[in-house]
Amino acid sequence: MNPAARMRFRRITVMLAALWGFAGLFAFLDAVVLSAGYVPPFDTANAAGHMAVSWVTRQAKEAGVQQGDRVLEIDGVPALRWFREARWRQMQPDHPNRYAMEDRSGRRLELDLLPVPAAAGPALGVPVNAATLLVASTYLALGLLVWMLRRGREESWAFSLFCSAMAGQLFTSFETYRQPLGYERALLSLAFVGAATFQLFTTYPFAPAWVERRGWLRPLVWGIAAVSVPLVLLEPTGWIPPLQIQTAAFFFAIGVALISIGALAVERRRRRADEDADRADVMLFGTFVSFVPVLLLLLTEIFLQTGLPVYLALLWFVVFPVCVAYGIVRKQLFDIRHLARSSAAYGAATLAITGLYALLVASADALVKHFDVNALSPRFSMVFLFFAVLAFNPIRSRVQALVDRLFDREQGRYRQTVREISEAMVSMLSIKEIVERIVRALTEAMGVERSMVLLLAEDERTLRPEAFGGDWHIDVGAFALPMDHPLCKYLWMRRQEVSRKDVDEEPDTELRAVCLEVFERLDVALLVPVLFGVDLLGVIAVGRKASGDRFSPDDRQLLLTLANQSSIAIENAKAFDEIAKLNETLEARVEERTRELRETQNLLLQSEKMRTLGQLVAGVAHELNNPIGFVHANLKLLEEYVDKLAAAQRSGEDTGRAREAIAKLLSRSREGTDRVKKIVADLRTFSRMDQAELQEADLNAEIDRTLTLMEPRCKNCIQVERDFGELPRVRCHAGQLNQVFMNLLMNACDAIGDKGHIWVRTRTADGRVRLEFQDDGPGIPDALRDRVFEPFFTTKPVGQGTGLGLSLSHGIVERHGGRIWCESEPGAGTRFVIELPVAPQAAS
Repeated sequence: MNPAARMRFRRITVMLAALWGFAGLFAFLDAVVLSAGYVPPFDTANAAGHMAVSWVTRQAKEAGVQQGDRVLEIDGVPALRWFREARWRQMQPDHPNRYAMEDRSGRRLELDLLPVPAAAGPALGVPVNAATLLVASTYLALGLLVWMLRRGREESWAFSLFCSAMAGQLFTSFETYRQPLGYERALLSLAFVGAATFQLFTTYPFAPAWVERRGWLRPLVWGIAAVSVPLVLLEPTGWIPPLQIQTAAFFFAIGVALISIGALAVERRRRRADEDADRADVMLFGTFVSFVPVLLLLLTEIFLQTGLPVYLALLWFVVFPVCVAYGIVRKQLFDIRHLARSSAAYGAATLAITGLYALLVASADALVKHFDVNALSPRFSMVFLFFAVLAFNPIRSRVQALVDRLFDREQGRYRQTVREISEAMVSMLSIKEIVERIVRALTEAMGVERSMVLLLAEDERTLRPEAFGGDWHIDVGAFALPMDHPLCKYLWMRRQEVSRKDVDEEPDTELRAVCLEVFERLDVALLVPVLFGVDLLGVIAVGRKASGDRFSPDDRQLLLTLANQSSIAIENAKAFDEIAKLNETLEARVEERTRELRETQNLLLQSEKMRTLGQLVAGVAHELNNPIGFVHANLKLLEEYVDKLAAAQRSGEDTGRAREAIAKLLSRSREGTDRVKKIVADLRTFSRMDQAELQEADLNAEIDRTLTLMEPRCKNCIQVERDFGELPRVRCHAGQLNQVFMNLLMNACDAIGDKGHIWVRTRTADGRVRLEFQDDGPGIPDALRDRVFEPFFTTKPVGQGTGLGLSLSHGIVERHGGRIWCESEPGAGTRFVIELPVAPQAAS
């Protein structure tokens, strides 16, 4: 059934159910107000499947009729048939009727009794009729009101059907046989009350999984109720024993009601952390207050057959629709569990104090009687009562304070949290600190699984995460919520927290779909708007509680308070930022001068790098000439073998040797070109500036690349020993670090001279990378070792060094958040050690 057809079906059924209720209203008014004539001298109750006397006149009582007696026949006609055929309308004041009765012992009585005027019924007849009119009309009004306020919702439809069926039942439960077709309508209403109860309790506030899986259950229950229609019509034919349909309808309604209540209680226990658990509590509270007393009275009547007018208990049913209507219409509910616990504690404390007070007064009276102080007893009693009241008042106050502390502990904790957050935010002038404080408060005070604070971005068109905590199954940094998203408008218009249940109840299907999509994507329970005046500054997204409990009204109030406090703090921080921007002009010149210095430093760095590259040109050129010359020679041989191959193919000779030679020449030529390609790539990588952003680099590979470029310088004279450990990838400016490595290696080669060793070691220690460059040269004198990193300091002859290499290397390492130092002894060689963090800060 599509949504339009379903809505049409619900409107029709609600209209038919309301007509059924109003028909009962008019029939009840006709029986109470317009009917006159005479009736039997007793009243009956049929709640337990038998017709028993519930009220008797003095005349009938003197004749032997007692309350609880069963009425079998009237004028030789079965009592049920006599009432259904409205033969009471033919009763005459001077003509007695013959009654066949059965008392509780089973003894049959036959009595002739005169009828009494209809107005001479029970003394409570008028108040009961007025109460019936009020309660049944309340059912009708609440059902229609909830349907109009929550039109289209399945629970409002089920509640409207239930209220109409109950109204019909209430109207026909009083003055049943004086109404047109009163008995038949009472049986049908009773059956449909059972079906409507099952529909309501399995729809609101939860739909049990076992009912959802068996979609035929609800139609089956309605079908069983519908079977009562032909059975009621067939009963007068005699095919069905009298009162059997009434008994079956009664037990059907009671059984289905008990099953429905049990299903709701089980589902409430299973979904105790669900947001609708509050509504289930309210519904169960109304059920307990309304249904349990009535069920107990009905069961008592079934087994004891007291003849009491148990139908009066139906008037107490008014509590149930009020509770359900409140739960459906009201968005935020009070915490009924807290109320019940605190009320029980107050009641127990009051009962204990009252009992103690009564015991004290009784003891005082006993003492007065024991010592025979009759003359003083009135005066003594007054004085004693006065002092007893004075003594018990502090006890009462302390007990009340104890109960308040016991049941107000959670509220006190929330108030303390709000106060601490308010005090902390007053002194915060950083938006980052504010949002992080909110996330920490949600985690510590409320114990939520995840939380996120989204604030308006600089473009003022999107909300982006500023702080978050807990486990998220999405990339939080990539999430953005456009300001023109319907959910932002929804939050801005409601100006309060929004839960998944609130969105579920939204009548606009398109709005509900897009809002639920955000809830599903974030997997959160609540969204709280951060509002300042009429502006939406951000949204606080809150996940479920780690404890599994649902959010109470106090939790929601705390979230709203957090949002209000944070909006004020955010506006204060923005104002502070605006003031800080006014000072930027004062620092503009400093920034400009700093920028010039940076540019000069970059030029010096590049100049030193190019100077170093210049020293390598000859060696690199030689390295390039070797493979290029080899490839050139191979090309000549390749040309000869191609001619031989062509000649062999024309003459039909074997071409295997020629092909094999050509393949070898191509393979060797490819090796030469690969060597050229690698040298060129290393040169290009080494000389890159890449100062714009940090990149992850393998420092072992970078050092190895630098050593490759150094091979012409070291070949046949200096032996390089590599001792590389396993290093993590380091965020750095790889080109700058290559310059450092090249400077250290070039200095080592210059210090060694014609022959020696260089050791390069890499290790990790305490989350940092350690690089060592050691040579077996002459070492550095103590007097000069502390000056090696000074700008323009050099021990090389004039024209061979600028004195900037180690100075620039020192600056590069420091900008990467690391440090470099020199360890050297004269005659024992030199070792330069570099330590770098795995993720250094970007160079300023």
